[in-house]
Amino acid sequence: MLDVMIKRSSLKRNSEVVYSQLVKELEESIRRGELAPGEQIPPENLLAEQFGISRSSVRVGLNLLENRGIVVKRAGKGTFVRNHVEEKAPEKNAIRTIGINILMQDDNKENWYDSKIMASVLPVCNERNLRLSVVGGKDFGLLGRDFVDALLLLCYNGSREELLMLQSAGIETILFNRIFAHEKIAYVSVNYRYESEKAVRFVRGLGHERIGVIAVPAEGSASTGLRESGYLDAMELHEFDPELTCCVKPGCSDAYYADRIESFLKEKRRNFTALFIPNGSLAVPTFLACMRLGIRVPDDLELLCFDDIAYLYQTYRIPFHYIKMPLHEMAADAVNYLSAKMTDPAVPVLKRLYQVEILKKEEEGEE
Repeated sequence: MLDVMIKRSSLKRNSEVVYSQLVKELEESIRRGELAPGEQIPPENLLAEQFGISRSSVRVGLNLLENRGIVVKRAGKGTFVRNHVEEKAPEKNAIRTIGINILMQDDNKENWYDSKIMASVLPVCNERNLRLSVVGGKDFGLLGRDFVDALLLLCYNGSREELLMLQSAGIETILFNRIFAHEKIAYVSVNYRYESEKAVRFVRGLGHERIGVIAVPAEGSASTGLRESGYLDAMELHEFDPELTCCVKPGCSDAYYADRIESFLKEKRRNFTALFIPNGSLAVPTFLACMRLGIRVPDDLELLCFDDIAYLYQTYRIPFHYIKMPLHEMAADAVNYLSAKMTDPAVPVLKRLYQVEILKKEEEGEE
């Protein structure tokens, strides 16, 4: 096995940190099964010689792998691939940690979506004697078992290889509102494309055959892209109709969106009788644009937002349709799964889809 590593490493010399190639080769060998759980890593002096680095650099690389929970050092014996099956299970009353990743906004505040999920996760963690820890950044490969035992990933755009590497390090994972086909990757999610299509068809069922849309480039948000695909499916279109579409840039201010939507409505509103808002962040700019133009909602224009924006009604008093995801149920299912998986790795991988509710906010309440 080491001969294979040597041949590969000899072809990859570059200006990386001196021990990075060693770490990469060992990780890949463990992932492929060339180094099996419980198997001893070659001695430091041999690794140093074959990779052309010092023993101290080898030691730093092995320490990094140990921090990630991939290998374990045994005094007087050497370094071994971690064998999670044979390792002593945590004590029954030991407190284990679930990490949850939250992307802070530019003003260092949580968004409403993350806050709702946190509010649902915390009670379940308390019931199951679990500690909840917020983790930031995107390089989850640097996390080790000394920091978290499992990860609930609210926003994840990484690879399946990274998720599988975390699992091989003994860190269980589950994705929130992201669907992965791989058999070992768990998720709780809404099928954005299907549910968006269903929501737009609902509005068409109210008598609106021509429905406009606010479109954000797909690279702005994967979930927004899926919602827009659902809109196209419901409208039986292969691409956006310029007469029905307000194109906006991602990550801009409310003022920019309000101006863009106002210009769009002023020029194109005669072409449609309803408007699909794929993301909650675009709701307030849409309300402001309608108010500036004196558009009466829903008499002049029906609004449907694919987010739970019910809280906005108290401020703007504009009737609208919106969707409500079962976030509490999804969060509870995710934590319960991680809790069970940490106790028994044989627990089946959870892959669960949820349906949304289509509601209407108006003076009389919710329909």
